[in-house]
Amino acid sequence: MATLVALPVEEYLQTTYHPDREFVDGQLVERNVGEYFHGLLQTLLGALLLSRARKGRYRVFTETRVRIGSRRYRIPDICILALPHKVTPILERVNLAIEIVSPDDRFSSVLEKVAEYLQAGVDNVWIADPYQRVVLEADSTGVRKAPSHRVTTNLTGEVDFAELFAASDEPAE
Repeated sequence: MATLVALPVEEYLQTTYHPDREFVDGQLVERNVGEYFHGLLQTLLGALLLSRARKGRYRVFTETRVRIGSRRYRIPDICILALPHKVTPILERVNLAIEIVSPDDRFSSVLEKVAEYLQAGVDNVWIADPYQRVVLEADSTGVRKAPSHRVTTNLTGEVDFAELFAASDEPAE
């Protein structure tokens, strides 16, 4: 069995990893790197959210470190931070975190992240699975399947993942 060595948070924050890693209680945590449908959905969703950002008064970030505790840093696939906000190298209290499921992700690990985001004060969390075509939404009231693949926040307005899934099915010719 491998021995885990605790890493100081300062060292984590001053180090660049390829691919980037999350940090949980002194340990580096590998993230599953997205594949074709993961990356495509992330791009389509990011572009949609970015097109609404000025009107919604928010900023869109992809794969950016978010501090969710004194010794916990996660990297959501996409997150939203309402304006105005303090500009810091590491994001603090995001309003929406979005996790896009990769084929190698364990659902229990994804739910663990969701719980951490909510405990850290993130208002909304979306979980999108581009392989099973499922969208879940989570907030302080719990986790539930999104009706008709549609999710809404006050900042972003309604997002129809059925349209995004359909766009990812278009021929790559």
